[in-house]
Amino acid sequence: MKKLIGLLVSLILLAIIWWQVDLDAILGAMAAANPWWLAAGLATIVPLTLVTALRFGMLTRTPIGLWPATRLILGASTLNLVLPSKLGDLAKGLVLTGRYGFDMKLAIAIVVMERSLDMAALLFWGVLALLWVGWGNVWLMLAAAGIGGLLLLLVLLLSPLKIASRMIALAGRIAPGKIGRWLTAFAGEWQEAVRWFWSDRKRVAGVATVSLLIWGGHLAQFWLFAQALGQVPFLDNMAFATLAILAGLLPFTMAGIGTRDAAILFLYAPFLTPGAAAVLGVLATLRYLIPAIAGLPFMGDYLNRTRQEPRA
Repeated sequence: MKKLIGLLVSLILLAIIWWQVDLDAILGAMAAANPWWLAAGLATIVPLTLVTALRFGMLTRTPIGLWPATRLILGASTLNLVLPSKLGDLAKGLVLTGRYGFDMKLAIAIVVMERSLDMAALLFWGVLALLWVGWGNVWLMLAAAGIGGLLLLLVLLLSPLKIASRMIALAGRIAPGKIGRWLTAFAGEWQEAVRWFWSDRKRVAGVATVSLLIWGGHLAQFWLFAQALGQVPFLDNMAFATLAILAGLLPFTMAGIGTRDAAILFLYAPFLTPGAAAVLGVLATLRYLIPAIAGLPFMGDYLNRTRQEPRA
């Protein structure tokens, strides 16, 4: 039922946006788009997926190989299309548990660490870009302050200072029954995963560098799409794309459709016509849709584990 509500909300928001922009303007912007910039933007999906899979393998204590990691990434992309706020990524923990023998709590800790690194890298580029392009603009400075605060919180939670594990343990003492016991046990597993991560400086530097490259690539992909539709400065694009991606993480739509489109229409208004901005929203959705379609053949990795371990 929640999925249907999310889909309905997305369709309503998208219909309102397209009605206000005018369908003819959107079709005109599609026809006028530069095919070479579009092709370049679409082509980046492949290397970004492969590098993301490589980074996931770097986070597992026993490397699982590039191809198995790519299968996991693509399958999770399919689930993310129907689950809110990227929750499909948590399903990777099921496969790590069943196929590779990971303890469930360790598998979830690896996936949470991966998503936290992704968010931290996005926020890092976003806050730098917002400070550069928004200096003197009250609203953009407030956005930079908010994103900077979130980045600081993520850095603290990923640090070896035991802040996150203590917070999880506290939640475990408050939560009732099995949930509380699971959280208490997970707090220890999270701290162990963080300790292992920080035990090798080369690993930390490598994972951090790759994470920044991945999200620098995602923001560059946004810019390639924007260039196909108009002229958008690169740093402005980094700032606005970050805010649009964050808007797409709001949990009451399907895959961010609608909220992300509205944010793009508003943020890119100084550089793109409403029709072009609406098309950019469609291209932003394709960034998620194409990997999701590519992940359909690998959904068996998740469905088999769900049948075998329904409790998990």
